[in-house]
Amino acid sequence: MSANRGAIHTDWPADAMPLVSVCMPTYMRTTYLREALDSALAQTYPNIEILVSDDSDNDDIGAIVRSYAAPNLHYRRNVPALGFVPKLDDFLDVARGGWMVILCDDDVLEPDFVARLIANSRNHPDASLLRSRNTWIDIEGKVIQTDPASPHVSTPGRFLLDLYLPQAETFRVNLSGFMFQPHALKALGGFTPLYAARHLDRLAWADLAILGPVICDEQALCRIRLHGSSVSSVLERDYEAAIEATQIARRKIMGILDRAEAKAGSEQERQEIAQARQMAVRYCQEHMSRALRQGLVTKVMNSGGDPEELVKLREQWAKHGLPLTSLTRLVLAITRLPLFLRKPLVSAMLRVRSAQLH
Repeated sequence: MSANRGAIHTDWPADAMPLVSVCMPTYMRTTYLREALDSALAQTYPNIEILVSDDSDNDDIGAIVRSYAAPNLHYRRNVPALGFVPKLDDFLDVARGGWMVILCDDDVLEPDFVARLIANSRNHPDASLLRSRNTWIDIEGKVIQTDPASPHVSTPGRFLLDLYLPQAETFRVNLSGFMFQPHALKALGGFTPLYAARHLDRLAWADLAILGPVICDEQALCRIRLHGSSVSSVLERDYEAAIEATQIARRKIMGILDRAEAKAGSEQERQEIAQARQMAVRYCQEHMSRALRQGLVTKVMNSGGDPEELVKLREQWAKHGLPLTSLTRLVLAITRLPLFLRKPLVSAMLRVRSAQLH
């Protein structure tokens, strides 16, 4: 890697309006596309380009994009399909903006999102990341809640701690809602290609955060749509790949924290980084445990589960030193019941879980 690894541009002219690239990766989903596009096109900041990269095998999304006939809206259908992470890395190559925003095709930017974040960048020219608070919405667009307030300026150590705090204590981490300099992420190696794009957002934002302060706008300027209430969302067909992805992510996180510690400017920041390590370990343990639990549920839902495979799965918690939550204990107990009871009980448990999430 070059000595100029991940450098941040800090020399924007005071009156400059740098081009901002709003980049939308999409695939076979039109339900929320117009709402996302409308929000990008409605930005009050005048100097933006909007790039839509589509892996679909039909022209449904292309037809919607072309119907806008907006000169700053650019569409490309990828043949053959690139895949999610390569699409994101491709944006780093083709976007012309000095700043970039990833807008998932089901999320929504408020009209002043870009304008306010660019204004923050002028006040903090050494910023490595710009973000706003988020509003969480359901699939119908109804507000669930808004992120708690964050410091306007976070040191790398404070941001890394917030990044790995339990979800109930911090902001919702997502690809949407952040602004960054694409050349800096590209110099760091781009987005991390792990199984099912796991941990992709946290790894990218952590990597960038150690290059400078992270600035959070006090207003909630991005709406993040949550979908996790379906029964299928708790099934995991390849738990071993999911665990491997989390182990790789953990190694990368620890490397990022090592670099952050070496650059820490105060004892307080070093303490925040030490706390971030503890939280990151807990985060990885929870993700590995969830993958195993979802693997168990999947095996049970598929004809009750092969006995040898269920035994192998049960042994994984001890093998990886993972804590047993009450939900995990319940799933493990169900797998020891007679075959004719397993699937009905797991199905009932999933229905209750789905109802709680609605």
